Amino acid sequence: MSDEDNVQLFKALSEETRYKIIKALLEGERCACEIPNLIGKTQSNTSMHLAKLQDWGIIKVRKDGKMRLYSIDNEKIREILRIAEE
Repeated sequence: MSDEDNVQLFKALSEETRYKIIKALLEGERCACEIPNLIGKTQSNTSMHLAKLQDWGIIKVRKDGKMRLYSIDNEKIREILRIAEE
């Protein structure tokens, strides 16, 4: 990964809402409708952070009917968090 990619990973992890989203998605794919409740934030705030994480290539989204399902797209984030939590 480039330095820019690494900076984006650490930016994602340094902000509480984005960190909570990433932690929730590490458990598996989640519908956009359930993420706000999991992290204790509003839908609009969560959507803003989901978009930023997607722009940075950390998460990905797929549509299933009207649902938007988010999951981790950058496996390096799993390793970073595993090391940090040791």
